[in-house]
Amino acid sequence: MEEKELFSQIQNLISNQNFKEAKNLAEKIKDETEKENVLGIIYYYEKNLDESTKHFEKALKFNPIHSDALFNYSKVLFEMENYFESWRYLTRIHEKNWQVFDLLGDTQLKQDNPAMALYYYKKAAELSNIPEMNEKYKVFKNKFKKDVNLAIFCLPGLDNFIKDIAEILSNIYNVILVVSTDRRQIQEAYNWADIVWLEWANEMAVEITNKLPKMNKNIICRLHSYEALLDFPEKINWNNTDTLILVSDHIEVILKNYHSEIYSKHIKNKITIIPNGVNLNKFKFSIKKPGFDLAVVANINHKKAPEMWLQVIHLLKKIDERYTLHIAGKFQDIRYANYFNYFIKDSGLEKNVKLYGYINDINEFLEDKNYILSTSIHEGHPYNIIEAMARGIKPLIHNYAGSKKQWPNELIYNYIFEIPDLLSNNYNSNEYRKFVETEWSLERQINNIFKLL
Repeated sequence: MEEKELFSQIQNLISNQNFKEAKNLAEKIKDETEKENVLGIIYYYEKNLDESTKHFEKALKFNPIHSDALFNYSKVLFEMENYFESWRYLTRIHEKNWQVFDLLGDTQLKQDNPAMALYYYKKAAELSNIPEMNEKYKVFKNKFKKDVNLAIFCLPGLDNFIKDIAEILSNIYNVILVVSTDRRQIQEAYNWADIVWLEWANEMAVEITNKLPKMNKNIICRLHSYEALLDFPEKINWNNTDTLILVSDHIEVILKNYHSEIYSKHIKNKITIIPNGVNLNKFKFSIKKPGFDLAVVANINHKKAPEMWLQVIHLLKKIDERYTLHIAGKFQDIRYANYFNYFIKDSGLEKNVKLYGYINDINEFLEDKNYILSTSIHEGHPYNIIEAMARGIKPLIHNYAGSKKQWPNELIYNYIFEIPDLLSNNYNSNEYRKFVETEWSLERQINNIFKLL
């Protein structure tokens, strides 16, 4: 009997509620993933959800990115009111249709995250062309919509981390994202706003807090990382701010240590910690294995300690010449450009170091990589590590201040001679993805922001 005919017969048996015979036929399916997926479906229609989940779990052990098994498993988990786990597995589906986005929206609604729910319902409505889906989106948007004006201000070139947030919040608030230095545009948006969001505690925050009246506006400033290492905290008028968002605990320690007077008098009681989050739907999870391809995703500047990249790859080359370092990022200091061009050639690393410059599609760049390398001496909450782990890639993370609170400690090294041992240790793509899903998702970040607003 051909597979197509076999599936058709099983479907007819399920429709006629002849579940025993359907199971007998399912056992004849040769592909183990398909067999377990079909058995899971049969038990689902038999209303035996516990047994159904066992078979879907078996299917996903055989193939962790099987779209049908992921969706079916998520649907059962949702009916069992395990909404977080349902969401987790839905995000792992590579090619998402409107039904996937609809169920993603349902998982967020059940977890009191209306902004994310509306974001997903909108995507489902746009993909489905089904009037009922469009109506569902409109009904919930009307339910949660707030007539509150939110203006987000950001300097040009620094809006990468705020675009998704602005888009998602626009389903509930009236949102304007001002990426400009035009005074008139800034003034108009500021006058219109009920809530002012200053993205980065930099020159923009200094100008707005010192030159525009606070009035009754709720003014929020988000400090990422580098701003705490400069004199911006001394220049911002903190009397004209209500909340300072930090992306990690250790950034507060820097403010306390190096801006102690400003911190104690003006900042301390305004701080809330909201870590960064990644849109997991943009990073395709797959099972990776140990190999010889290391990635670096970072612009080349002193903060990243890029000279260490070449030391690492030289060390690994001595172990096996197949090790290759793939660098996605542009030079931000001509000193490093000159050094890399000289040292790579002079030390015989031409075959082991590949420079790609700026890469727009990081998801695609990471497709064939086995590791992500970070040698940074300072980070706030680095997206490059989060995004690689979301893809199932093992990170090799230098022990910068705060790293041990952000990442599993078995992925952190102090000295480069420790890296070979790190490479030979356990490699578990599922755990890397699961860690990001649990700790650093966009859903979690949006929910925290929504509660703050």
